[in-house]
Amino acid sequence: MALNGATSMSPPAVPGGGQHNEAVPLVLVLGFPDSVHVARWLKTVGGRGIRFVILPVYDAALSREFGPSRLISGPSDLIQMPDHEVGVFDISSVPPEEIAQVQEELQYVPWKPDWLAHLKMTHPAHVAAAIRRLRPAVVHSLVVQFAGYLAFASRQYLKQEFPTWLLSNWGSDIFLYRKLQDHEAKIREILCMIDGYHAECDRDLRIATQMGFRRFAFPVIPASGGMDFSRFQPLHTFERPSSRREILIKGYHGWAGRALHILAAIHMTADVLLHYKIRISLAGQAVSETASAIAETDGLDIAIEPYLENHQDALLRLANARIVVGMGISDGISTTLLEAMAVGTFPIQGCNSCGNEWIEAGRTGFLVSPHDVGGLAKAIRRAVEDDSLVDAAAEPNRRVVENRWDSRINGEIAVRSYKILIESARKRLPDVELQTTANS
Repeated sequence: MALNGATSMSPPAVPGGGQHNEAVPLVLVLGFPDSVHVARWLKTVGGRGIRFVILPVYDAALSREFGPSRLISGPSDLIQMPDHEVGVFDISSVPPEEIAQVQEELQYVPWKPDWLAHLKMTHPAHVAAAIRRLRPAVVHSLVVQFAGYLAFASRQYLKQEFPTWLLSNWGSDIFLYRKLQDHEAKIREILCMIDGYHAECDRDLRIATQMGFRRFAFPVIPASGGMDFSRFQPLHTFERPSSRREILIKGYHGWAGRALHILAAIHMTADVLLHYKIRISLAGQAVSETASAIAETDGLDIAIEPYLENHQDALLRLANARIVVGMGISDGISTTLLEAMAVGTFPIQGCNSCGNEWIEAGRTGFLVSPHDVGGLAKAIRRAVEDDSLVDAAAEPNRRVVENRWDSRINGEIAVRSYKILIESARKRLPDVELQTTANS
């Protein structure tokens, strides 16, 4: 299918021995600056002959998981930046009058949910300035509603000056939001406009094509990129799942998460959990208060765990758990699910996710309706009482993630796909086939 898209302007040569030219293409990434997942994606694809500069979609501190980074405001800043480092576009370098000028034309209103009301959002003028100064080969929006909507407004302003556009779909970006009246039409328009689309699930790629997407599709790989299993301890070095006496709960409850339903199921299975430590991560106030009430009523050891930014620490905590439970009305491929598969922890996941593309339901994990508290209680009880079930699931789950979630393999796949987009835009190749086969 044709990859026509907007014109991608060639970056200028930089004097002084710099490599800011067509030989070292630049990808401008619109994404969350404080996201471990964005950081891990850029680590997966970095150091492979493409430069990456992130433009934060809101004002927040950069996650330490990004590693080496440097502030970028113009072409001269790129000269000494090696491709394994991440550049961060300097939002403050865009003059207020430039922002006001773009705002006068666009009358832009950012999409911002209530839980981010305190954050200062990035303006299309920032994106336009970054594009005009850095001349990226590709603009890559990580997440539809934040980065995608921002890129959409920026493209309306820049028109044909906007480069080739790649959109990554995370979690519920399309699966849930396409059902909402305020989002469905915009999602369709974006899907018909983008030059490339990266989905974590075959499910979401099918949905995108049904909604009008017809251009280049990245192979289906997780947006977190993967883990370097050559440096990660083998499964046999962890305690056997049946010997572990912790249960880890993903504590989100709100627009999609249903942690209160998990706690209701915990209450229903309290009789088999008296000798377990139940730990909850990412818990809000309602979840914390409910957990305390259940602990007191049922005599259970329930505690709220702090957020762990370091990925290795989070993995080691997960490796202490016999089972991990995450429940929501919508999800993509949960990174917690993949991490659990890597360390032998038995996963129980909502059925409105893409978990069915990774585990064999009933054998290597359970997929339960987020509305079926009774069914969830049965799943927890079975996973706690059946030692052979949780032990037998560990080895096949580890094999699956080693084959499909290895950062070295997925990094090569992603960079090849970036280069297809870059070369297609540069040479205006007439045909780029839509690829629908998942990495397996």
